[in-house]
Amino acid sequence: MKKSLCLIFITFFILKASAQNFSLNHTGTLYDSFENPVEKSFQKDLSRKYAINILPSLFVIGNFDGEAQTTFKKYAFTRVFGASSFSNYTNNNNLVYDAGLYLFTFKIFKTTNYNREIGISLKFKDEGNLNVSNGTFALLDDFSNFKQSSYSNILNSKGLNQSYWQLALNYRENYDERWGFGAKLSLLNGASYNKLSINSSKLTINSDTSYTANLQGQYKSSFGADSFTYSKFLPNLKNFGAAISAGVSYTSKNGIYLSLNIRDLGFIHWSGKSSVYNFDDNIIVNGANRLGANNRFFSSFEKILNVSKSNENFNTLIDTKTTFTASKDFDFYQSTFVFNKSTFNKAGQIALINNFKKNAFNISINPVYDLISKWNLGSQFMIKSPNAEFYIGSEQMFPTYYFSKGFITKNENIGNGNPRASFYIGLNMKFGKKMQDIGNADEIPGLNDKETGFVSRLSPKELRRVQKQNRAIDKRARKSDKRNRKR
Repeated sequence: MKKSLCLIFITFFILKASAQNFSLNHTGTLYDSFENPVEKSFQKDLSRKYAINILPSLFVIGNFDGEAQTTFKKYAFTRVFGASSFSNYTNNNNLVYDAGLYLFTFKIFKTTNYNREIGISLKFKDEGNLNVSNGTFALLDDFSNFKQSSYSNILNSKGLNQSYWQLALNYRENYDERWGFGAKLSLLNGASYNKLSINSSKLTINSDTSYTANLQGQYKSSFGADSFTYSKFLPNLKNFGAAISAGVSYTSKNGIYLSLNIRDLGFIHWSGKSSVYNFDDNIIVNGANRLGANNRFFSSFEKILNVSKSNENFNTLIDTKTTFTASKDFDFYQSTFVFNKSTFNKAGQIALINNFKKNAFNISINPVYDLISKWNLGSQFMIKSPNAEFYIGSEQMFPTYYFSKGFITKNENIGNGNPRASFYIGLNMKFGKKMQDIGNADEIPGLNDKETGFVSRLSPKELRRVQKQNRAIDKRARKSDKRNRKR
């Protein structure tokens, strides 16, 4: 319980494993076709029939905004609080994160006519939004930071974390040479839900070694006061939901490709075993100047939660996104404009994706305006052929570098500006027969076969025998031609 409460108060598993990975829009990757259901992942006449992921496709992004950025980084890197000198304890810090992991993706190129594709995927999704006051960081660092005898509403904070499994079925096809349509139907299974709201608070300094915190608010959790374990993330038979995605695309006469996708419009019904705690009580911490003061604070918080506990079911929405994309190819260069917006929160991005292509190699430089973190610069490296693709990149290249360097060296002073990071990687391949139109086919079944009789066509054993004989005849003929050329 103490671990989960601390999680809601201040952080989120150090950037867990989707914000929308818009750098892959209009790239024809398997990831893009599952995220945006109207997009194609196969090339007619070149791609093979089946596509599957070799590595789980991972995407993770997070942004922290507020005066406590150094304090946050110190805790994220070392699990120790510090550097909590604030001018106003009531100011809030905002943390937004979103992440996704495609554990399994499989797609079939059903027909070359109308580019029909059907696929199935299993994805784990995690999303969260936290608003934590400066006073909360200062108290968890060292209560001697407070020089007055009492403070009002400096511990007011809110936090929401939701994770779930998504089993989805995709289908897309072309209506004609201009228009395409796609849809995705998803069965959702809620893994964890935690929401904490501290609406009113008062901190009283009793002495040099003791303080009292009065907290009023609500805590809602899918697993209640039980200790947090990773097994709680496994699929269950309790928290089910559903979602739908849909998309439409249009290709103009001058080659501009437009698409609009509405993704993951859905909900999760959390079972009646979920716990709701309404609290309004005092937490007294003695020995606040000694080690373990934070543990004693959370232990006392757990006790006041259990005073008023009820079990009830409730429904929550998942993060729905709308994405508009426009692109045009110029031989070795592809320019792509992306507008991506979350429906139920303020997160969103506007990006210009600049893809430079040479044979199978693709490098992109992507200026991005984020509605939360403002300007970013992303970059991506991709190796892509009609039947294999590998990509790695970041939507926030320099902040990710500095955050990673600070994490490795345990130095919270590395990097300027708000802590933020993003990373994605994927490896996919295609197999099976090559999907070609008759007019472009390398081989047409039956046309190049040696002549056989009726019995051979009925008997697989006889057919194999005749085919073996034909191969031997062809081999002798090639040797004979080779000798004749030498003469």
